[in-house]
Amino acid sequence: MLYGDLREEEPASFGELFNVEFEHNAPGVFEDQFSPLNFSNWNVLWTDRDFNHLSDYNAGLARHAFSDAFRSSAKDAALELDLPGLEWLRERQGFLADFLWNSLDDVEEQSVSPLNPSYRSVESSWWNEQSEGDPLRYGVRLFRTDPYAYLGWTIKDGEHVWLLGDARYYYRNFGDHCFELALSAPIARGLSIELGTSYQFGTHQTEKKVVLKLLKTFKFGGILDVALAARQQPGQPVLIAGITVPW
Repeated sequence: MLYGDLREEEPASFGELFNVEFEHNAPGVFEDQFSPLNFSNWNVLWTDRDFNHLSDYNAGLARHAFSDAFRSSAKDAALELDLPGLEWLRERQGFLADFLWNSLDDVEEQSVSPLNPSYRSVESSWWNEQSEGDPLRYGVRLFRTDPYAYLGWTIKDGEHVWLLGDARYYYRNFGDHCFELALSAPIARGLSIELGTSYQFGTHQTEKKVVLKLLKTFKFGGILDVALAARQQPGQPVLIAGITVPW
């Protein structure tokens, strides 16, 4: 048999599938965790001036990134297995089948964070995937510490995308209700505006938040992120801006 006739075998076992998914998921997760445009890291560095703890902080970020990448990769790998229940679900069509499959799949949907002013590549990848997929997605995220139901949609004319959206409902503490809404509108190639807002009410104090972002990606790989964040409590809105340039 000639070597040119050999075909690379598709991964079949859970371990092989996990390795493929981890190699796909890990770079984006680690990039977002350590990105200069992750403004939550800025807050820690400016509020804690004891830089002797910087190595411990970075180690914590690495552990958190690894945990997220491991969990999402394991879930993706499990959904790729040829198990009878999963095969049956893949072959079905209709509201209930789509609801069940979307509740298990679409792991990257969980990366959407309407109130986070930071740019994150995983979230950007999800918006791109949603713009090319079904116009409507819906499901529930039960296996989380903060379970929620979600509805995602795409409004476009032919190949032109006008608006992407993701709405969520959380039921918290047996009495609090929280709605989140994330909108992304592509303006031109590499330029988009995103709006995130939330409204919480119930047994605790009513709270409203909103974040408006302008994102620009450049051909040379740089990213510009300008965000305006405001909340209901007294205080001035916060304007944050950052740009990354590859070396």
